Amino acid sequence: MARIILLKNKTVPTDPYDELFSQYQYEPVFLPLLRHSSINEKEVKEFLKSDLYLNEYQALIVTSQRCIETLAKLLQELRHEKFERLDQILNKPSYTVGPTTSQYLKNLGFTDIRGGKDAGNGSILSDIIISDPMFRTSAKKVLFLTGEIRKDIIPRKLKSIDFSVLELVSYRTEPLEDIQFRYEQLSQTAPEKSWLIFFSPQGTADIVSILKEKKHNFQIASIGPTTEEYLLDNGIKPAVVSSKPDAESLLSSIMNYEHAI
Repeated sequence: MARIILLKNKTVPTDPYDELFSQYQYEPVFLPLLRHSSINEKEVKEFLKSDLYLNEYQALIVTSQRCIETLAKLLQELRHEKFERLDQILNKPSYTVGPTTSQYLKNLGFTDIRGGKDAGNGSILSDIIISDPMFRTSAKKVLFLTGEIRKDIIPRKLKSIDFSVLELVSYRTEPLEDIQFRYEQLSQTAPEKSWLIFFSPQGTADIVSILKEKKHNFQIASIGPTTEEYLLDNGIKPAVVSSKPDAESLLSSIMNYEHAI
C-alpha cells in the first residue's frame, strides 16, 4: 500500500483526500503545517447583517475553507439569534474556487454558488466573475472574505475593470513549531515510492530545505501550478501536478503517472 503524505490539516468532520485515497488502497497520512484562527468575527458578522451589504453588494467571494469555517460559525449565531434576513445572505450569489469549497458553501445553505468546479484557481474565478451578466446591469460591488496572507490576483483583476472589492480578513495563519521534527519522523518510516503532496508554499520552508539537502525517496506532487512554480524555483521538480485543486484530480494524476512508469 503506497503512502500519501499530505502537507495539510485534515478537514473535519470528513476529508475528501482521506476518503478517496483510502478507497483506492493508498495510505493517507496528514502532516499539518499551519495553525488557523478566526479573527474579526464581530466585524464580519455585523457587515453581513448590514443594510449596506444586503442591499448594495451583489455577491460574496470565498476561496478558502478557513473563511467558510468562520462563516459557518457566524451563520450558526445568526440562526440562534433568529436574524430575519438570513435568507438574503444565503441567496446572494457566492463565488468560490474548486468543487470542495463549493460543496462546503452548499452545506451551509448558500443557494446560488458560482465558479466551483469550473474555477480551478483565483485567476479563472476572476474571469468568471467579470463575464457574469449580472454585473452588466448592476453596480460591481463584491465582498471578498480572505485571510491575512493571500494572493492579490482576484482583487487586482476585478479592480482593474472598476469593480468595488471590499476585503474583510476573517482568519490568520501561523506555522506550527515542530514541522521539521514531524516530517523527519515520517520520512524515516515512509515506504519506498511514497508520495509527498504540496498544497501551498505556506509553512513548507523547512521541508523544502531538507528535500534540497538530503537524499529522499519521495515522489513529489503539487496541487496546482502556483505551488509547482514555488517548488521549481527551489530546484524541486514535481512528478505530478494536479489538473485541478481537488482530491479526484490529484488521485487521477497520480494513478496516471504510476501506470505510465
